[in-house]
Amino acid sequence: MNNNPLSSSGHKKIGTFLLVLVPLLLSFSLSQFYRSAQAILAEPLRLELGATPEQLGLISGSFHFAFALMQIPVGVMLDRYGARKTNGVMMMITVIGVVIFASAHSVTGLMIGQGIIGVGCSAAFMATLVVASRWVAPEKFAATSGIIVACSLLGVLASATPLAALIELQGWRGVYFWLAGLSLVGAVLSLVMVRDAPVGHAYNQRRGETVIEALQGMVSVWKNRQVWLLVAVAFFSYPTILTVRGLWGGPYLQDAFGLSSIGAGNILLGMTIGMIIGPPAYGMASRALGGRARPLILFSVFTAACLLLLQAVWGVTAVGVAAGLMIAQGLLGSCATLNYAATRSAVPEHLVGRALTTVNLATFGGLFVLQGLAGVIIGYYPAGAVTGYQVMFGFLGIGLGLAGVAFFLGGRRRAK
Repeated sequence: MNNNPLSSSGHKKIGTFLLVLVPLLLSFSLSQFYRSAQAILAEPLRLELGATPEQLGLISGSFHFAFALMQIPVGVMLDRYGARKTNGVMMMITVIGVVIFASAHSVTGLMIGQGIIGVGCSAAFMATLVVASRWVAPEKFAATSGIIVACSLLGVLASATPLAALIELQGWRGVYFWLAGLSLVGAVLSLVMVRDAPVGHAYNQRRGETVIEALQGMVSVWKNRQVWLLVAVAFFSYPTILTVRGLWGGPYLQDAFGLSSIGAGNILLGMTIGMIIGPPAYGMASRALGGRARPLILFSVFTAACLLLLQAVWGVTAVGVAAGLMIAQGLLGSCATLNYAATRSAVPEHLVGRALTTVNLATFGGLFVLQGLAGVIIGYYPAGAVTGYQVMFGFLGIGLGLAGVAFFLGGRRRAK
C-alpha cells in the first residue's frame, strides 16, 4: 500500500493535496499576520491609548502566551481528532478574538482580544505540518514544510507596508473587522475542504486513543532527548526574528531614524521577503545533505546571533546598515522549518502532532518571554532612546548564541 501519494504513482494526487492545503495555508497566513502586525500597530496604539513599551510588549505577548499555552492540548487534539476538525473549530475562536480586539478601548481589552486570537490560531501551523507529514514522503518533508512556511509568510508580508497603508485609509479597527470576516472564511473552508490523510493511508484505519494512551504518548515525547535539544534552540531561533519583525523593528526604525510608518514598513517588508526565501532554501539544502538538518540549524543560529550583535553595535549608524542587517537576519535566521523536520524524524508517526506542538510550545513560549523582556529593556530607557534598542539587540544575540552552544554541545554528547 502506498502511504506517500506524492512519490512514484502518487504524483497524480498532487492536485488533491494542494486543495487540502488551501484552507490550512489561509489559516496559517492569518496566524502569521496577527502575530506580526504589532510592529505596525505599535505607533497607532501609542498615539490612541498612550500605551507604554511595557504595555505594547504585553499586548503582543498575550497572543504568544495563549498560543504557547494551547500547544499541548492542540497536539493531543490533532492526533485524536485530526487537523480538519481541530483547525476549523479553533479558527471560529479566532473570529471572536479579532472582534474583541477591534472593539477594545483599553490595554486590558486589547490583551484579552490578542489572547483569544492566540488560542484560535494555535492549531493552524501544526495542522498544516501534520497533514503534510501524511501526504508527503519523509525525505521531502523539510523542503515541503519550507515551502509551506514561505507561502504563509504572505501574511507577514501583508502586515508590513500593506497594513500601514490600510490603517492610513480606514484605521486599524476597520482593518481588523474585515480580518474577522476573512478568518471566518478560513474556518468554514477548513471544515469543508481539509482531508487529514490520503485514501489508503494507515491514519484512516487508526484506532482512537483513550485519554490514558494520549497522555502516555505525550510522556513518550517528553522523554525523547532529541526533542528536548530542539526545544532549547526553538526557544530562541524564531522568537528572536519575530521579536524584531513582529513588534520592535517598527518602533526601532521610527525612533532611530525618524521614519514614517510606511518607511519602516518598507524595511520590514524586505525582512519579510528574506523570511520567505529562507525556509524553502534551507529545506532544499537539507534535502541535498540527505535530510540532515543539524549542521544547517547550527549555521543559521550562529549567523543570526552575529547579525543581532552587529545590529546592536552598528545598526544605529545608518538606516541602510540597519535595513541590511534586518533583511539578512530574516533570510539566514529562518531555520524553524528545520527544527520541525528534525522533530518529525525523532518520533513515531502516531506521535507527530504531539512532538511538533511540543517544539512549537517552546517557540511561542520564547516569543512571549523575549518580547516581554525586550519591552522591559526598552522601557528602562527614556522614550525614543536608541540605547534601549541597542541593548535589546545585544540581549537577543547573546541569548540566541547561548542556545546554539547548548544545541551544539548536546548533539556532540549524543553522538559520543
